[in-house]
Amino acid sequence: MLSRLLDEVMSRFDSGAKNSSDELSRSQLKAIITASLRHIDLVPRDEFDAQAAVLLRTRKLLQDLEQRFIVLEASAKAQK
Repeated sequence: MLSRLLDEVMSRFDSGAKNSSDELSRSQLKAIITASLRHIDLVPRDEFDAQAAVLLRTRKLLQDLEQRFIVLEASAKAQK
């Protein structure tokens, strides 16, 4: 994913920088972009979706457990 993005940026740079002698060289730009992108936390969409599904299931389970706890707590108080 990162290499595809980098290739796309570089191709745009190549098409725009052919007439400019003041622009950074291709290798310098690539190094700058690579270093910058390494600091960004990116995950593939399918991994994000999988983790979101896990979170939804976990929230549902927690809600169910909370309800069961409330019922058990009320039952314990009623038996006293």
